[in-house]
Amino acid sequence: MASAEFEFRALLDSRVEACRTKDIDRLMSLYSPEIVYFDVVPPLRFIGFEAVRSNYVRWFNEYKGPIGLETRDLNIAINADVAFAHMLHQDKGNTKLSGPQEFWLRSTVCCQRSNSEWLITHEHISLPVDFRSETVLMDLAP
Repeated sequence: MASAEFEFRALLDSRVEACRTKDIDRLMSLYSPEIVYFDVVPPLRFIGFEAVRSNYVRWFNEYKGPIGLETRDLNIAINADVAFAHMLHQDKGNTKLSGPQEFWLRSTVCCQRSNSEWLITHEHISLPVDFRSETVLMDLAP
């Protein structure tokens, strides 16, 4: 099981590095063609490789230069062919619309191994919401 966890951690590291450098091809090589992705932006879900790719291109284009991502509180559960992780990510960088920004979000990544390869089959990104004030809380930190 140690080698499976090592491989899964390597996939997670590759995912973060591809996001930092906005390397869309490297990033998408980690996803299953049947990916289902829940993001903080509409619609409710992105289904399939092309929908997720387009969403990432949109996100990458919001930033001038690289995207800063820091992972905290990584928790992994894994067996022979299924793995999931939940973590906090700090997203920071210089956005084209509002300049420098920095906030923490929640991330869950689910993978399945097929033919000795881990692929992301589901991902969920979220931000906390205060329903009384109907605002997204972007100033929370671990």
